[in-house]
Amino acid sequence: MKLYLNKNPLLIEKYQQLLITQWNFETMKESLDLANSFLNSCKHPLGFSELLQNYGNSELSEFLTSSNFRNYLQNQVIFTSNKNFPSIPEKIPKRRSTSKIIYSKLTLEVIYNLAFPVFATNKKNKNFILDGEIGFLRDIQSLIFMLTSNIMLPLLKQHRLKEEINYLNLMMFTHSLMVWHDNPAHQNQLFSIVFDNMGFHEAVIDCLYIAFRLTLPDDHDYLTKAQAYWSALIDAKMFDKAKEFSLKLLRYSSEKHFEEIKEIIELTFELEHQ
Repeated sequence: MKLYLNKNPLLIEKYQQLLITQWNFETMKESLDLANSFLNSCKHPLGFSELLQNYGNSELSEFLTSSNFRNYLQNQVIFTSNKNFPSIPEKIPKRRSTSKIIYSKLTLEVIYNLAFPVFATNKKNKNFILDGEIGFLRDIQSLIFMLTSNIMLPLLKQHRLKEEINYLNLMMFTHSLMVWHDNPAHQNQLFSIVFDNMGFHEAVIDCLYIAFRLTLPDDHDYLTKAQAYWSALIDAKMFDKAKEFSLKLLRYSSEKHFEEIKEIIELTFELEHQ
């Protein structure tokens, strides 16, 4: 069944407000509310709130950790054979404290939205083909992705919610893999965020380098990606590579970037001798 996604000025305005506001836990919840409103504005409402009407909290957890979806993750996440890669949780434990219940439920909502339309279903249809404003869906998903990394995961770590952490990390990886396959530069940028959350620092550096190499010098975020890779090298105290990279960057970049790149080179030498 074809699902036509339709945005309206109010949704666009809300999205833009969330981009520029100071991010916190409330922003996390508001981004999920935005996704819910957007998906419920379709001819067949498919927001997370619709799912809640069909499942209780315990049933919802079982639905979102069903064996079918865990098999789907297993098939997509090629790194699950790596012993250091998070295991796919068989279920989300029933949480007792109020705060943990809230965080666990929000985790499921993030998973639903990043996986959309994998879990989308109604009484007559189980499979959907997306049409319409798919780009706006991606924008909202990207916002949720970044807020999850910056806000949600630190909270889960603080409360030691291991299963939720593992599930989110795997879902963020799978989302990057499947949704952004047509934009490998951005895909690798997202991979770097996921791997950083997992503590795979060498993989972070590799992904940032790939993201940079796949970006044309005239692209608006060319220097941003270069700086991200350079920063990762500096953080890893790989000063020789950082110097080599910054000098090559000056050699091959357009003239409009020269002053900023010169500052990077100077800073590289300063940091090495601190």
